[in-house]
Amino acid sequence: MEINIAKFSAGCLILFVTVFSGYGQYDASKDIHYYMMDKKDKRELPAVSERTYSSSDEKIVTVKGNTIKALTDGDCDIYAVTNGQQSVFAHITVGWPVQNPILPYSWKMYVPDPEAHNFGGNTYIYGSLDIGVNRRYCSPYYISLMSPDLKRWESHGYSYTAFDEGCPHPGKALWDSDGNYYNGKYLLYGFFEWHLPNYMFVLESDNPMGRFKNFKWIVGDTSGEKIEGISAQIFVDTDGQRYITYAPTKQPVAKNYPVIAKLSDDNIIVESTITNIGHYMKDYHEGPSLRKRGDTYYFIYAEDCGPIRTPIRLSYATSKSLFGEYTYRGTIITLEGIPGDSNIQGSIEHIGNDWYVFYHRGLNNHWIQRSLCIEKIEFDKDGLIKPVVPTSSGIAEGLSTSKPIYFNTAVIEKNCRFSNDGKYGSVVIKDNAEVGFRYALLTGKEKKIT
Repeated sequence: MEINIAKFSAGCLILFVTVFSGYGQYDASKDIHYYMMDKKDKRELPAVSERTYSSSDEKIVTVKGNTIKALTDGDCDIYAVTNGQQSVFAHITVGWPVQNPILPYSWKMYVPDPEAHNFGGNTYIYGSLDIGVNRRYCSPYYISLMSPDLKRWESHGYSYTAFDEGCPHPGKALWDSDGNYYNGKYLLYGFFEWHLPNYMFVLESDNPMGRFKNFKWIVGDTSGEKIEGISAQIFVDTDGQRYITYAPTKQPVAKNYPVIAKLSDDNIIVESTITNIGHYMKDYHEGPSLRKRGDTYYFIYAEDCGPIRTPIRLSYATSKSLFGEYTYRGTIITLEGIPGDSNIQGSIEHIGNDWYVFYHRGLNNHWIQRSLCIEKIEFDKDGLIKPVVPTSSGIAEGLSTSKPIYFNTAVIEKNCRFSNDGKYGSVVIKDNAEVGFRYALLTGKEKKIT
């Protein structure tokens, strides 16, 4: 194995490693809490009468009452014992480095279609969940994530499932979701897999993480009929008015076109405002997402490209008016050439003093294990987004060579096939294989890189 330094970029190095030589049942495995922690971190677990907690490995995390404390890097489970019955309450990962994909591999939590929002200073992400059954995208589960700093993430289990009470299509896949805060409630908008009647729905919760309940169909204000569509996303303008963007057609996904309409309540669309903006977009595929910066509206979507019309570019258009005219502005980020590419979908959001793009990519050679990634974005003097590339390090300055560099973070490949075997992932190679990591930080003292 050889480590070759390829090029400089913003003080970091790109490394190339050259090597020679259906659904149907409820799955409780993700319906527990997941926490990322740093060494010496403490956190309080819910205090419930007649419940006690214990750790599966007290070398990693200790438990005292309902307080857990992280001691060293690693993974462990927290057990809850109630009335003599023990169950897993949480999975803890300590010391996970900031990198892409952002979630620890031990979680096996593949979150595509991310919509990111800033509620109360914390970042929340609402997404689908790939579980890889029958080689199908998504699953009967929605997941939500939270982070105070974009570095340490947590999940409180499923935010909604197609097995929950009141679901009209039990066990069917849920595609795309988006969160919103309105009238004292947190709302979750979604729809079922596209070969079902594509009626959009909304749920509510007192907590931005869910569990979301009180299923309601989205209906028109004059017809009173359910609104058919996919990829529902909510946008709140600076005056507080809420809008919904979605694709209303019953045609196959590749023939969708996006519309924007006004919401008069949590589930009522003002039908007279439904406006088709698809003719402004170049090769629109799916996943509309609206944001506003200053006086400019940004319409983000997955763009078809290549001879087989694969949506692997996250592109955008801008306008000074919400309903258009929009001007196509190009690609924010593309998965072209990325190992295990499948499709892309995502959003941008203003967090703190900066803007970020949240997107998914296939994890190595697995197109149905789409995994959540983050990159920082910048705007030029005209308010246009400077294109970014998918990186191994994400929002970190670079991957540290003082720790193992995971094959799962690779973003460049040639003559090889990745797998998720082993703790760090692995790669099946052919002659003259190349594996690229963008970016890594070198100290100058490296004798070898693991």
